[in-house]
Amino acid sequence: MEFQTLKRSHKKQIIIGALAICVIGGALTFATTRAKYKLTEEIEIAKGTINYKPYDFKIMAMYKSEDKTNYTEINEMPSEGYIINESKSYCNMSNGNKDTTAILKTINGNHTIGKLKKNDRCYLYFDKKTPENIQEIIASVNPKDTTPDFSKVATTDEGVYKVSDPVYGGTSYYWRGAVTNNYVKFGGFCWRIIRINGDGSMRLIYDGTTCHANGTSTSESIAITSQVYNSNYNRSEYVGYTYTTGSQRTTSGTASNLKTQNETWYNSNLASYASKIADGKYCNDRNTGAGYSWSSQPSSTFYYAGYDRSGAKSASSVSPTLSCPSGDVYTIKIGAITMDEVVMAGGKWSTANSSYYLYNGNFYWTMSPSRSASTGGTAAGAFIVHSSGNLYHTDVYNAARGVRPVINLKADIIISSGKGTLNNPYVIS
Repeated sequence: MEFQTLKRSHKKQIIIGALAICVIGGALTFATTRAKYKLTEEIEIAKGTINYKPYDFKIMAMYKSEDKTNYTEINEMPSEGYIINESKSYCNMSNGNKDTTAILKTINGNHTIGKLKKNDRCYLYFDKKTPENIQEIIASVNPKDTTPDFSKVATTDEGVYKVSDPVYGGTSYYWRGAVTNNYVKFGGFCWRIIRINGDGSMRLIYDGTTCHANGTSTSESIAITSQVYNSNYNRSEYVGYTYTTGSQRTTSGTASNLKTQNETWYNSNLASYASKIADGKYCNDRNTGAGYSWSSQPSSTFYYAGYDRSGAKSASSVSPTLSCPSGDVYTIKIGAITMDEVVMAGGKWSTANSSYYLYNGNFYWTMSPSRSASTGGTAAGAFIVHSSGNLYHTDVYNAARGVRPVINLKADIIISSGKGTLNNPYVIS
């Protein structure tokens, strides 16, 4: 195939490009090979002024953008990592009209140009490829194999870390610190990615009807305000997301107020998106800490295992985990964040942190038990995220706490656009 062009030097050239690698439905699929040029003759142009743009003497002009806004001209067709912007790219026919039958698209990584007419002049715009699925997000964030220092709060963008995920199986990937690439728009709301679970599903925490920058104090990222975890408080059982009197743990029984409020909000706001929301696995770890035994109405205070892991017992010994007793795992559509996930994200017991992505200047519940106190009567307690961004705990009947729902998107969801940033979040349509 030969294309003719005029260069500004007035030399007529024939561009012989090794362009086609296969024919798909009458379309040419282009690989990224550099064109070769052969001089054939000189053409004398009459004296005078010619008004033209450089691409007037090209059969194809190509441009590339990293942000789908600012384009720079390129000399070679990009291959991996870029796709043809179908709405922006076009071909003009010799009469100046657009060739509406021309095929300009990227199919399975190959740039495909077809159904051209003689003397068509094409203008191709290439965009940096957006991750289309969760696995591509993992690849794009370059997760770290190391373990961060959990004894310190994370106030900078520490990135994404790998960790074993015993509940889901395999490896989980969690975002830590003042990260700026974990924004998602879904179901009419903005969310922040907590982690990608071992089964490839994506765990999100509610951020409001709009997305908020790290460090923003706003009640808009609280979905349900001023709720008690449980209206009952004088038995240890009441730390349960569900509970049965006399039992240390159960995933059935009576629903806590936190569970009821979450499910009511889900039914009002997300039920129509159920096909994209996974039955997530949520941990309500009711194991007791070292040296303690469980009692429904203890004569002295005992602490749950999460208290030890949070740094409350020893500020230098912080050890979050994604393990969970099998009897404390809820398989449900909506839940709440755990104490361990808060620590992995960059929080810590009693140490303020207004920089990391979970801070919003408000108190809100986790679904992790902390202790069962005995001060003249049992008072069950659960972990909260404090308005200063640190972990703390409070009695389950304390009403001045908010709820930030947590959901899990299925592993096979398609990301229609976005880069995960505040102004360009991943969009799940």
